[in-house]
Amino acid sequence: MERQSKQTSDFTLLFESVMSSGGNICLYDHSRNKESNVRIAVDDSAFSCRIQKEFPSIIADLIDLAVAIHAADRLTFQSLRQQQTQIHVVLPIRHPEILNQSSFQDKLSSLLGWATGSRWIFEFSQRVDLGRVVEQQPLLTSSDPYINEVVLWSGGLDALAGLYTRLKENHQISFMLFGTGSNDNSYARQGQIFQALLPSFPNRLNLCRVPIRFSESNLHIKNKISRARGIVFTLLGSACAYLMGQQVLHLYENGIGAVNLPYRKSAVGLDHSRSVHPLTLLRVSDLVSELVGEGFRVQNPFLFWTKAEMCQQLAKDMKYDLPALTISCDSPHRKQPIQCGYCSSCILRKQALAASRVEDQTYYIVPHNDRPVSDIRLYLQNMLTQVSTLKGLLNCSENAISQWESLTRRFPSLDDIVDRTHGIEGLTPPEMRKNLIRLYQTYVLEWDAVEPQILGDFLSQVIDQPIIQDFQMAIQ
Repeated sequence: MERQSKQTSDFTLLFESVMSSGGNICLYDHSRNKESNVRIAVDDSAFSCRIQKEFPSIIADLIDLAVAIHAADRLTFQSLRQQQTQIHVVLPIRHPEILNQSSFQDKLSSLLGWATGSRWIFEFSQRVDLGRVVEQQPLLTSSDPYINEVVLWSGGLDALAGLYTRLKENHQISFMLFGTGSNDNSYARQGQIFQALLPSFPNRLNLCRVPIRFSESNLHIKNKISRARGIVFTLLGSACAYLMGQQVLHLYENGIGAVNLPYRKSAVGLDHSRSVHPLTLLRVSDLVSELVGEGFRVQNPFLFWTKAEMCQQLAKDMKYDLPALTISCDSPHRKQPIQCGYCSSCILRKQALAASRVEDQTYYIVPHNDRPVSDIRLYLQNMLTQVSTLKGLLNCSENAISQWESLTRRFPSLDDIVDRTHGIEGLTPPEMRKNLIRLYQTYVLEWDAVEPQILGDFLSQVIDQPIIQDFQMAIQ
């Protein structure tokens, strides 16, 4: 494979071996002619809880790859509006003969280009050390409980609602919850929600977490537009699932958030995250399958559910305290209240809890705190514009074929989702189209029911009559 020279990249990252105790990254910012050194570590000791006696070296490489992507995503600055950023990663691994193959390289670069909008070039060299401790200690016996399902555990509302629904649907299966990240607050929240669930579901839940840490993190400016975070999470979760003898990794995300249609025609490119998009999961599945040499799948069983539908089991059991433990906010604050209440994720959270009739015990900046300096109307206006658009497209006819044609003229990416994923969803194309139509019809009906309640949160923060009138006109 022809390599792109370091001089033509915007950023080059030269990694030492990824270790539990830390390894160095030499970061070159070519546009600024700047060089810096950062240390990063991964604590994968939790992977001593596994089914396989020997730790597969190819899975250790998968972990190293995820850590390298995480570091590059956080340390390089990628603009959504400017020319494509080019990132060159040089990483020592155990099996460069596999990861340097053109078929794997093409899948990897395509996946990250799709998810981040940047161009990624990888160069894998031979790792010469013995590896991390967990690789060197084979299990003598496996005393761990059998796990039916390995699932990503983020500490968010969808993860909670999806898990709670799955636990109630089948009283026999047990779960391994997998978490990662570099944020102490998120880490603590994952554990807190896990502990809150244990009394209701004894002997059915296990928690495995693999943190990634930068040394002296405060000395290095991090990229706030983290487009590869979901990829990193899914790759590490795939490693966990494989080590537990599973060929499927589950994640729980509502279909509205997973597909993440643009709010307006002017919203282009990667203003909308693709971290759990159906085509992202398909690409990750293909990448991991090629790496391990056997079929592997990342599956979202809630693709055709709204967020409110996912919360219905919590509502039925009146578990109102549990959602309040979760975080949905796109930009959580350091001080209380943590969640802003006016970003798109917070608004969808409020809409879902209201539509499912879960008493929302969450404390938000809007409406519970002083009004922010920034304009709180933008996200709600965009979301209501999208709902209005969907309503118009779906009301064009009662015929499913006509409804689908109307939807895909406005959102052509829906056709691509059906064409490429209907088989792995176990559906015919007409069946999958019908499911997606029902998803958006349900979402529109939910908004019709709760829109006045959601608007009330915002209008309570607006005291100037002209601004109130302007806001009301903008959302009509």
